[in-house]
Amino acid sequence: MRWGGISPLFLSSPSAVGARFVQVFGNGSIWPSINATAQVAWWGAVFAVIAGVPVGVIMGRSLFVRDTLEPFIIAMSSAPIVAFLPLLIIWLGIGATSKIALVFIGAVFVIIINTEAGVRQIDSRLIETARSFTATESEILVKIVLPAALPFIIAGMRLAIARVLIMVVVAEFYAATVGLGYMIFQAGSQFDTTLVFVGVVILAGTGVVANALLRAAERRIAPWMHTEGAQ
Repeated sequence: MRWGGISPLFLSSPSAVGARFVQVFGNGSIWPSINATAQVAWWGAVFAVIAGVPVGVIMGRSLFVRDTLEPFIIAMSSAPIVAFLPLLIIWLGIGATSKIALVFIGAVFVIIINTEAGVRQIDSRLIETARSFTATESEILVKIVLPAALPFIIAGMRLAIARVLIMVVVAEFYAATVGLGYMIFQAGSQFDTTLVFVGVVILAGTGVVANALLRAAERRIAPWMHTEGAQ
C-alpha cells in the first residue's frame, strides 16, 4: 500500500507503523529488544554520572586539575566516539560490557563539562562567607557548591540523553544479537521500513520521556531556578 504516492519501501504510513506497534507489543516480541537496550543505556548513563559529576566538581574547584584534564576532555568530547567501538570490542568482547563502555564514553564528557561550568559560576563571595563562619570544605561542597551547580549538572544529563541513545544504537548495530539497534539494523537489511520506524519512534519517545523526567526532577530539587525564570 502506498502512502501519499510514496512506496512503502521508502516511507511507511502512520497507520502501518501504528498497526506494527500493536502487533509487536501485543505478541511481546519487542520486549527482549527494549530490555537489552534499556540495560545498556541505563548502566552506561549511571556510570557516566557517577564518574562525570565528581570529576567536573574537582575541575571546577581546582585550577591545576582543570588545566591538566581539560585538553584531554575537550579532545575526547570532540572525537568521533563511534570509532572506539572496534577497540572496545577487542578489549572487552562483544557482550554488554563493550556497549556499556561506548555509552559511558559518549556521555561522560558532556556531564563533566557542564558540571565544571556549574561549579565555576558560583559566586566566590558565598564560599568566602561560609569559610568566615568556619564551614569545612565538605560543608561548602554539600551546602553551596552542589546545590548551585545542580541545574548545570541536570542540563549536562539532559544533553547526554541523546548521546546515550545514539551510542547504544550504534553499538547494537555492530556488536549485538538483540536490542532496538539490532532490530532496526535487521529490519533495514530486510527492507522492513515499518519496523525501522517502530524502533526509531520508541527511541525518540524514550528521549522525550527521559528529558521530561529530568526537567521534573530539576523543578523539584532546584525550584528557585524556575521561579526566577518565571519572574
